Amino acid sequence: MIKNYFTIALRNLWRTRGYSALNVFGLAVGIAAASLIFLWIADEMGYDNHFLDKEHIYITKSKQGGDAHSGLLGPAMKADIPGIKHVARANWRGSYLFTVGDNGIYQNGHIADPEFMDIFSLEFVEGSKATAMDSPNDLVISQSAAKRLFGDVPALGKSVRVNGKEDYMVSGVVKDLPTNSTIQFDWLVPFETFEKENAWVRDWRNAVVMTYVRLEPTAAIADVNRMLNDLVSRKTGNADAGNFLYPMERWRLYNSFDEEGNEQEGRMKYVRLFSLIAWVVLVIACINFMNLATARSEKRAKEVSMRKVVGASKVSLIGRFLGESIILAAIAGLLAIGLIFLTIGAFNSLVEKELVVDLLKPSHRYFLISIVLACGILSGIYPAFYLSAFNPITTLKGAKQNVGATGFIRRGLVILQYTASITLIICTVVIFQQIQHVKGRDLGFERSQVVTVPLRGEMTKRYDAIKQQLMATGNVESIGLSSGSVLHIGVRTGMDWAGKDPNEQVTLYYQWADDGFIPTMGMELADGRNFRPGMLGDSSSIIINEAFAKHISPDGKAAGKTVYWDGDPYLVAGVVKDFIYNDVYAPAAPVFFRPFNLSGGLLNIKTSVGADLPKTVSQIEEIMKVNNPGYPFEYGFLDEQFNEIFKSEMLIQKLAGVFAMLSIIISCLGLFGLAAFTAERRTKEMGIRKVLGASVASLVGLLNREFVVLVLISCTVAFSVAWWVMSDWLGNYQYRTDLHWWVFGLAGVGALLIALVTVSSQAVRAALANPVESLRDE
Repeated sequence: MIKNYFTIALRNLWRTRGYSALNVFGLAVGIAAASLIFLWIADEMGYDNHFLDKEHIYITKSKQGGDAHSGLLGPAMKADIPGIKHVARANWRGSYLFTVGDNGIYQNGHIADPEFMDIFSLEFVEGSKATAMDSPNDLVISQSAAKRLFGDVPALGKSVRVNGKEDYMVSGVVKDLPTNSTIQFDWLVPFETFEKENAWVRDWRNAVVMTYVRLEPTAAIADVNRMLNDLVSRKTGNADAGNFLYPMERWRLYNSFDEEGNEQEGRMKYVRLFSLIAWVVLVIACINFMNLATARSEKRAKEVSMRKVVGASKVSLIGRFLGESIILAAIAGLLAIGLIFLTIGAFNSLVEKELVVDLLKPSHRYFLISIVLACGILSGIYPAFYLSAFNPITTLKGAKQNVGATGFIRRGLVILQYTASITLIICTVVIFQQIQHVKGRDLGFERSQVVTVPLRGEMTKRYDAIKQQLMATGNVESIGLSSGSVLHIGVRTGMDWAGKDPNEQVTLYYQWADDGFIPTMGMELADGRNFRPGMLGDSSSIIINEAFAKHISPDGKAAGKTVYWDGDPYLVAGVVKDFIYNDVYAPAAPVFFRPFNLSGGLLNIKTSVGADLPKTVSQIEEIMKVNNPGYPFEYGFLDEQFNEIFKSEMLIQKLAGVFAMLSIIISCLGLFGLAAFTAERRTKEMGIRKVLGASVASLVGLLNREFVVLVLISCTVAFSVAWWVMSDWLGNYQYRTDLHWWVFGLAGVGALLIALVTVSSQAVRAALANPVESLRDE
């Protein structure tokens, strides 16, 4: 019986192969698009699953969601809080120069406590975890780093020169972590030496390191958090510290906090959004099948009636039509697999991942089978019940079935298709506008034509010579030093000043900078002065921004006033106008600059107006090679680093745009098929109207009218949905664009034009047909 079903199904599909091809292709595109999105979602949801017992791994956070804490916190937690199995401090991932012989390459890694390896259950392929970080100059590297440095020979026991200064011995090689891991590194070195050389790490008020924790399985997180807050309050005197342990399970998808410390959705909102888009695309493809199946129902009415007359039950007919639908979905599924393999490379480039499709993997295989079955059943359930309900007596007498209800449903499904497509188009445009709106924001500093060069080796010692040579090129306007990028200022602390409310806790961010930094960044002084050249007499001076100044003095005039940091007095030399850092969507937050006295950081180079940028970069490279031999030249552009901030929003925009176009294409395929069936069903009517004198234009308008009305209704619904969705999305940003009516209008006009072009091809064909052919038998 199944063989009979299969044979007849294929015969029916071949008989209407043109429309079946439309269905198969539309469904295949829908399945392929949804499958790619679900691959991306699976990768996002699978982050950190490779870590053993990841539900017991945490990072300490503050009320504002910051990861930075004092270097004293970790040891104090281990000593004072029961239920903690391992604690490890680590600095933010840094890039160090590793040299083996003449081979020098930059590698990213952490300075971390040995228990870092226990917390993250690192798997050693060379050496032993028990002894890998016993000595100050021990070095643990990843497999890929070992291959880059030593090739295929064992790395254990080999010597590596780090940053051209000290020799470290490879004490262990660990297996590379998967790409969907929030923890990524090429190397680890002991925290002990770093702590001894930097006394500021051992200050409770300096938030400078991350603290990772692995709890005992029996530990109660609520009790641990309570004891953590008590500990920090005792040590810092801050009763409103708001510290807590944040679980690894939420690092990837929820690691976002508002100003009050409330957790936001983070990347999870993107996962939900694209889950919705995937299902929308699938449903649009399934709607095509339902519409085309019910539209051609009159062609199969006599077949259904004859089967009923010879004894076929309603259940068997439903099974037959569902079988046809599933066979069609299976064919579409096979085509979709081909489309997935063809497009996975482009999709990976778009989302910047390394997703793979492995049909030998049960989860991938079962997923595709489930999608095919779901599409087959979803697409075929209504047509199956509709076709099986035909009255054989009415049909065999030559009378037509009542298509009022199915026509209404068919039109409703077209409206649903176009509503989804138009909504996606509007959302894509609004997302683009929001990104451009923020990119155009006045940040309070100049980001164009600024080249950033990491300070390596002898660059700080030879800074005066480097500066003189750079200025001599004629292509450099100014130069300034800073401890890091002006876009990301991560070090936090607290201060006191005369008249400060003892209950007021002001979180301050700070950065080291020299006298050239403020003019190079194009910042403006609102009060006071800049640092003096060479920092003469300025070792105890700071420059603050207006947001900080208003805490010290209501009128913002804070220059000349004294603030106290750990009891030591600091003179406010100047006040710069507010600038935006860290969060480009938020207002300016309090920040201050200290005089630059570091060996590392950034060299910020402002190129001259009209300078040939590639030529200038080449000149900078030559100067760095002369003054800092042995160090590969690194550089970046501040404006490109600024654009990186919008990576997630750009991903949303690109994906939404791609799938909006796909949904329009799939909808047009269905509309094309429906228009063809409508034109075929009304062939005799067109012939009669033409004989009576109707023009081709009037006939085309007549056939187009129904579809135009459907698209206009879709626009009305889509405008409301898109306005609500985008208003809610923009509500996540303090600095945001407005919703403009013309965006909705353009999307509606565009959808209408596409629909008209799609339908008109069939309408014109029907209007130009010879009426003699259609009326021959009348």
